[in-house]
Amino acid sequence: LHPRTLTMRFVSTVAVAAVALTSSTVSSFVSPSSSIIKASTTTNLKMSEVEQPDVSAYMSGARPEGTEEYVMQQTMVRVKDPKASLDFYCNVLGFKLLMYKELPQWKFNVYFVAPVDASTIPEEEDKRWAMCMNTPGCLELTWNYGSETEEGLVYNTGNADATGTSNGEKVKGGFGHIGITV
Repeated sequence: LHPRTLTMRFVSTVAVAAVALTSSTVSSFVSPSSSIIKASTTTNLKMSEVEQPDVSAYMSGARPEGTEEYVMQQTMVRVKDPKASLDFYCNVLGFKLLMYKELPQWKFNVYFVAPVDASTIPEEEDKRWAMCMNTPGCLELTWNYGSETEEGLVYNTGNADATGTSNGEKVKGGFGHIGITV
């Protein structure tokens, strides 16, 4: 059996999970508002006909001096509903809330979640912050005050939609997905 990879794609603040079951399965979608799973068709992918760059040099060798302790620590995702987002990451995926900060002077809160054992989270705030800033793969869920009262979609997913644009033009690029192996 192949490992299953759970990929979150965000449409506004509602996460839609895509589960890649095998290399030949394109994806399956799980709607957060429904327990119905819609399986997509399988497809045979062909190699690109576009000349590809040689990336082999990026797979070996020493890290640049001074970067040995660098950690890919967090990805920030804006959320419309912090409670629903925390419920999803903590109660569905099993992540734990490592740290949160209320920042009313800037009208937003941040919630750092990660797949850690709750018994390893320190009680002291400064130690929790240190753990949070040194735990690889944290998600920073950022809630901007007032977004929860806006009608419809609030944040652009980067997947060719017009959400959040002032001129109604579709925007392509930006956020793609967060991959979690389960």
